[in-house]
Amino acid sequence: MGSTLIPPGWQGNLTPGHARTAILICILLKGAGLSAQLFTEDQTLRYDTSYIQVYRDELTTRVYLSGKQNGYLLSERLFSPWITYRTNSHYQLGIGYTYSFLTLNVGFKLPVFNSDDDLYGESRGLDLQSHTIFRNMIVDLYLQWNRGYYLSHPDDPGSLPGPDPGFPVRGDLRTSVVGINIQRLFNSERYSYKASFVQNEFQKRSAGSPMLGIEGYWMLGMADSLIIPASLTGSDFAGGMTFNQADLFQVGINAGYAYTLVIRERFYLSLATTWGLTAGNCILNNTASSELQSSGISLGVDNHNRASMGFNKNNFYIGVSWIQFNMSQNYGYKKGWFRYSTNNIRLNVVRRFRLHRPLKILRPDLWIF
Repeated sequence: MGSTLIPPGWQGNLTPGHARTAILICILLKGAGLSAQLFTEDQTLRYDTSYIQVYRDELTTRVYLSGKQNGYLLSERLFSPWITYRTNSHYQLGIGYTYSFLTLNVGFKLPVFNSDDDLYGESRGLDLQSHTIFRNMIVDLYLQWNRGYYLSHPDDPGSLPGPDPGFPVRGDLRTSVVGINIQRLFNSERYSYKASFVQNEFQKRSAGSPMLGIEGYWMLGMADSLIIPASLTGSDFAGGMTFNQADLFQVGINAGYAYTLVIRERFYLSLATTWGLTAGNCILNNTASSELQSSGISLGVDNHNRASMGFNKNNFYIGVSWIQFNMSQNYGYKKGWFRYSTNNIRLNVVRRFRLHRPLKILRPDLWIF
């Protein structure tokens, strides 16, 4: 099977440090004596052309429709939610493009599909996610702030009291999340993550890859009143403490597998999942009584899921992708779990255009070292 050469591919929002980072990676790898395996004289990475096609000189443009929703859950057992708060879903119509390592997307809220504030309340927030994809590495960055949740299962015992029999609203509840997840792909010569989720590459044949990574997160949940409604303060969650603020810190490792099934080089289904085990600390605060309580060192479980399916040709693509992120932290043995989740589903229609000349500033393989 033949092979060819491509630049170190990665996706994300462009910053002044991206170019310097790419150069530094090349220098470090050469200094470590790895250039004989990973690099040739023009500092580029290898891949198998019988499995992967790379669109180096094409501009990948897209129109997309996406929906996002975040959840804040409290439970006595890990996979059995007790109280589930969710944000009101926002649907967006957007445009974007990908060239080399750079992807930019701009979305606009669709008013026709976001007119249910009377039922679920109004949710506001800032959602900055960067999913930077190198040839053999994935870097996920999360910076999220959300305000305005509703109780998604009002018929359960954990439902909030109030005159509204539908979906009780917590406009005072807000969450903040900052995190990073770095994963290594071990079969990047034959498996392309970018083909499924960025569409500037093409997976010709079925292939998969194990993944191994490290991660770290901080999450804050707080409200003006008690996070657990007053009618349920007699529960044993978190040792029975009443609180309106919960800070979670965790670091850990994760592992998983990604696989793409290709049918007749046109249709594909891609699935990827990783599970992580973390250690951290949870601090509860009741600002009204100035009561503070810490869990000490506690365990957490994190999970990343991605799926994508669609139809691919040399200059056209249409498909659906889904990204889910879950982080859970145990407050203490048999004292309950805090969990934060985010879901993003997107319909992409993509058209690739060949450029008359390459954009050298975005092509590391054309840079002079």
